[in-house]
Amino acid sequence: MPLTQNCDLFGSITEDAINNVVLDLQKQRPSLFNYGTLSFVRNPKLLCNQSILNMLDPDVFNFNNPVVSQLPLLGLPGYAGPFGLEYCLQLSELKIDFAPSNTITLPPGLNPPLAPQHFALQARLCAGLGCPPMEVLAKNGTVVGSGVFSGKDNSGLSSPTNPLQFINPICFCLDLFVVLHVQQTTSGGNTVIALILDNLEIPEIRPVGLEKSIECYIRSTLMLGILPPIQIAFSSLILNIQGILSIGPTPISANVPFNPSIEDNQLEVFISLN
Repeated sequence: MPLTQNCDLFGSITEDAINNVVLDLQKQRPSLFNYGTLSFVRNPKLLCNQSILNMLDPDVFNFNNPVVSQLPLLGLPGYAGPFGLEYCLQLSELKIDFAPSNTITLPPGLNPPLAPQHFALQARLCAGLGCPPMEVLAKNGTVVGSGVFSGKDNSGLSSPTNPLQFINPICFCLDLFVVLHVQQTTSGGNTVIALILDNLEIPEIRPVGLEKSIECYIRSTLMLGILPPIQIAFSSLILNIQGILSIGPTPISANVPFNPSIEDNQLEVFISLN
């Protein structure tokens, strides 16, 4: 059966192609995946997950491209001095798996294997806190404990300008698994293509209440803050050429039940010409 039997144009991209692009970005643009305060920017060897440093493209160093994107110091509630904590955040091992499952091993809580027309994301999140020794805290606490420093942000925390010294960061890593699907739906009277979150899980966090709290926060952020702006109006995908030719997604029908469609480990798109 030809791929264009029920449409005029057909396009697809495999999960391997997307995962290879992500891997190339990690090698060539590491600052998109690694974030930290000044000490981590100056010395990426302080980062918690060192595996990304071993895979960097030589051109990153040849052209002096940044490895770590700089973040502001972390303020301390109730402290009005100029000092703040250093920290790093990393996103690594990011990959996608289109149904049927063959790339990501989902945890039992997400009811594997992937259901038809669904896809999964897996990301390893690593964070490190530059914890200052007790003597550093004691020294700086007695010097600026009077609270004469008045720099504040909107949250009431101080806006620190000086890092507290540390030796090695305290590190931890979490694995995040997310299951989603693509759906044509109606928003504001318009047909839109949206990403729908089915569920997510961060396994092996104890106590269980902490795990559920972190999952709730991420789930709420995705469903209320990140996924809604990604919706694409169906009408914006239709291109009209001087009233002669119209190019747009093939409408949903019995012959094309899903558009876009997720099957055979790839994302497929059906397009009609009128």
